[in-house]
Amino acid sequence: MSQIIPQDPGALNSSAVNAKSRYREDLCDNRVSGHVSGETLADDLLGHLGYDPQLKRNRSTAHVAFMAFVLAANPYGLATTLNYPLIGGGPVNIIWGWLLVALIVICVAASLGEITSVYPTAGGVYYQAAMLTPPKYRALASWICGWLFVVGNMSITLSVNFATAQFFGACINVFEYETGKGIFPGETYQVFLIFVVITLLCNAVSSLGNRWLPWVDTAAIFWTFAGVFAITIAVLAVAKNGRHSAAYVFTHFETQSGWPHAWSFCIGLMHAGYATSSTGMIISQHV
Repeated sequence: MSQIIPQDPGALNSSAVNAKSRYREDLCDNRVSGHVSGETLADDLLGHLGYDPQLKRNRSTAHVAFMAFVLAANPYGLATTLNYPLIGGGPVNIIWGWLLVALIVICVAASLGEITSVYPTAGGVYYQAAMLTPPKYRALASWICGWLFVVGNMSITLSVNFATAQFFGACINVFEYETGKGIFPGETYQVFLIFVVITLLCNAVSSLGNRWLPWVDTAAIFWTFAGVFAITIAVLAVAKNGRHSAAYVFTHFETQSGWPHAWSFCIGLMHAGYATSSTGMIISQHV
């Protein structure tokens, strides 16, 4: 978090360029070294930009990158919303829909990265929206952007926790007391209670264990990669109904939604859109 020292936006942009140039020169000259070097120079950079650092930094660049990757959670995103492209358009929707959304997300990431390099504050997008908006509309733009982020963050957190509760029940039902019948009934109230426990646990870890979160993020990225490899190998090895040809995978379009093909394809994009949500990128800005 940084405390803002008011100054002219035009002067801020000019000082940002000069401050970043001095920052790079200091690194190249090796005037200081180690972790203290990076933290001290970063504080100096913020000072030149007009900000007074308030919080201790406990994440490196690698940790922030890991956090963004983990928040995307591709194995989770693939599994929870796979029904949308399967119903919306089949293999074409999954393969080419992901490619289309990935190109869009790359543009969003590049834009956010460019803006953050100019305004590297813990305020993130709501402050950046104010700085990039004409003075007359700054308060409104910042207010809208800030609240959209709050609502989006709450929504995606609840959706992830609820789907995790469903996953937990499904994992328990790997054990069966009869053929085709799992040991966990999966009643609505049971899933809800699991959801509440997961939500409380996540909140406790986030609010009370901040010093350990970088290590959690680092461990989670290896877990995520393990999940990708496990899913890929298991699906290919255990496919009971055989395998389709490459032509089917890349060109077959089959909608079961009942909607027009174009609209059905767009609905199927929710699969890739959910898994590559910009929430992870925006949270990385704040950190």
